[in-house]
Amino acid sequence: MKILVTILLFFMFVNSTIYAHGECCLSRSLTEATTSDVSVAENLGISLQYEYSNMKTIRDGSNSISHNTVLDRVTEEWPEMPSETMSFSIPTRMIMQKYSFMGAFRFTERFQFLVNIPYVINDMYMRKITRDSMGMDMRMDMKMDTVEGPGDMTLMGLYTLLADDLVQPTKKLTLGLGVKTPTGENDEVSESGALVHAMMQPGTGSWDPLFLVNYMRSFSPLVLQANLLYHMTTEGDQGYEFGDKVSLDIIGRYRVASYVSPGLELNGLYAGEDDDHDGRYSRPDTSLLDNTDNTGVTSLSITPTVRVNVPGSGCSVDLKFQKPLYQHANGTQQVVDWRAIASVVWAF
Repeated sequence: MKILVTILLFFMFVNSTIYAHGECCLSRSLTEATTSDVSVAENLGISLQYEYSNMKTIRDGSNSISHNTVLDRVTEEWPEMPSETMSFSIPTRMIMQKYSFMGAFRFTERFQFLVNIPYVINDMYMRKITRDSMGMDMRMDMKMDTVEGPGDMTLMGLYTLLADDLVQPTKKLTLGLGVKTPTGENDEVSESGALVHAMMQPGTGSWDPLFLVNYMRSFSPLVLQANLLYHMTTEGDQGYEFGDKVSLDIIGRYRVASYVSPGLELNGLYAGEDDDHDGRYSRPDTSLLDNTDNTGVTSLSITPTVRVNVPGSGCSVDLKFQKPLYQHANGTQQVVDWRAIASVVWAF
């Protein structure tokens, strides 16, 4: 038990050196909820989850390129002796952390209500190149101020459409319909008064419908699940619209002992391009991030997992480590290098 607690605390309090709305998306939280023990609670299920995403690699399409190569490409198009100082910035590292409280209340044997309340902490390190009117270039590394706060809350209803047994099913098909609400701030500004990058804002300012399909098949002690989520995005109140997202997760879990179940997941994600309708966040001439041409991604990841059920209680612990196998970015953008997830679930 002491070893289990130590491992959990490591994942929850690992030292930071941004919950994105692109590759780090809402689908992870909802997938964790619908595939954890929260969804099988007879009455009430509660989950506390921590997610840590590390982003450093920059991809141009499917190819990774160095940060300095990106800056070199930009400066090749600049005049040798500009009439005024020119500058351009790129992210060198982003750390996105998210704490989520999830609750599930079962109204009937077939209908369950789910709520997800996130709190996000976004950090970004950047490299800026400046060329003065004399044609002199200077590169400087810097760190943005941390952006943190409550994120967008999600409400969803889950309905068991088919099941061979409603209490302990070996086959179950669940449908979900929900909405992501605009509870997080999306108008945070920097010290200069400019809007913080759209992807670093805690919220989106939009009401977005969500559609979910989950299928579970048990071959005890092996359990297989498929989870499909479609996130239909809409325009936020600041005029920014994130691209629609589709995620597909194939999950296998095998109980090797009474209370221990290792598993493996394949996680697919497609995120469409963003649209800054009013141009409030767009600064394509000075920032890699503030260019909607550099949004949207297709990725495939693998995630080893382990679930530990605490004996004599309704508590379980899930630990996961996600590593991308393939990523194709629209334009040039920073992508996830790895993600760690830890959650504690109580089912009543």
